[in-house]
Amino acid sequence: ILQKCVCGHLLCLVLWFNLVPVMNGCPAKCVCYSEPRPTVACQQQGLFSIPTEIPVRSQRIFLQSNKLTVVRSTSFSSVHNLTVLWMYSNNISHIEAGAFYGLERLEELDIGDNSNLRIISPTAFRGLTKLHTLHLHRCGLSELPVGVFRGLFSLQYLYLQDNNLLALHDDTFLDLANLTYLFIHNNKIKVVTDHMLRGLINLDRLLLHQNRIIHVQQQAFNDLGKLTTLFLFFNNLTMLTGEAMNPLVSLQYLRLNGNQWICDCRARPLWDWFKRFKGSSSELECHIPTSLTGKDLKRLKSDDLEGCVDSPSEVQTSIFNTKARSGKFLSLDDPLVESIPRCCLSDNDKSSIISSKSLPDPSSYNSRQITNNPLKEKENISNRRSRAESPKQTQRSSNNFCRARKSLIWTKASSYHCS
Repeated sequence: ILQKCVCGHLLCLVLWFNLVPVMNGCPAKCVCYSEPRPTVACQQQGLFSIPTEIPVRSQRIFLQSNKLTVVRSTSFSSVHNLTVLWMYSNNISHIEAGAFYGLERLEELDIGDNSNLRIISPTAFRGLTKLHTLHLHRCGLSELPVGVFRGLFSLQYLYLQDNNLLALHDDTFLDLANLTYLFIHNNKIKVVTDHMLRGLINLDRLLLHQNRIIHVQQQAFNDLGKLTTLFLFFNNLTMLTGEAMNPLVSLQYLRLNGNQWICDCRARPLWDWFKRFKGSSSELECHIPTSLTGKDLKRLKSDDLEGCVDSPSEVQTSIFNTKARSGKFLSLDDPLVESIPRCCLSDNDKSSIISSKSLPDPSSYNSRQITNNPLKEKENISNRRSRAESPKQTQRSSNNFCRARKSLIWTKASSYHCS
């Protein structure tokens, strides 16, 4: 009986030491635990600086929701077993070089929701070869330095949403072959370039919605063969080529709503791609021409895409008016305007093709020339055209031009450009 009692007391003591907070060596205002892993919990304590004398055995440190301003190079120099570090919702504005040096076992780093952290050192995350989750959301970042994610070969989840990013350098994610989730929504990115997403061969989800994207280059998604989810809704897209979408062979969920789609012959490559797409998609609401406004591009018939908007000025005027109402103005020098080609009309409307010589240079437009009435703008252009050449000349040149165009294959948006 005595032996059983002794054994029972020993078991109780072991359990007590594992369950009750271990106070020895624990920083002030923090609570330290040894189970399930050695943890230092200092969240919501009004701390202005990172506590010193953190136990060297610590594997998890929770410093979120304080008033920290700086992460120094010596802050975590003694805790080489660290695997989880949370510092979100502070006032951090500066991370010294080498602040995370030596944390080779770190798996999760959350420094999101630090709105004053507007600049990050190119070497801030060097050596974090086992890091699989990195939170940088709501940090006021306007750019990412070249090579900032270099060497993060284990990274799987990257959160960059709700910043002020205007663009991303080519090959920013080149070393992130294991990345599966990339969240870049609610930024100010305008163009998805050919090499911006290069190297993301295992990416599963890409969230690019609520940016200001006006153009996706044709090779932008070339490495995204395993992507299943793509969000591009609420951007400034008017066109998206089928060639850009072709590499997305695993895509299942696509959202493109909330853009200003031009539904004429330039939309045919995307329309053709949707005929092969087996996944789920949002509607693509046509913005122009006015005869198709509000209709879903995917549900249009082939005949609906035979014609094209009568002139670039009508496209410019319509987009300008829409953006003015939303508070986002586009310059006529904007890449969006330059990326809108004209295209041949159907056989029954060839006479309305306008020679490029009869159209004023888009760069000559000013705010007075762009009216708020697309129909009036169309009438003005028609009047200028009729003064420039006779109807017979127009008919003859149009027939010759579009007869040659019939021999071309409708595969690229540039194939529709009639200059």
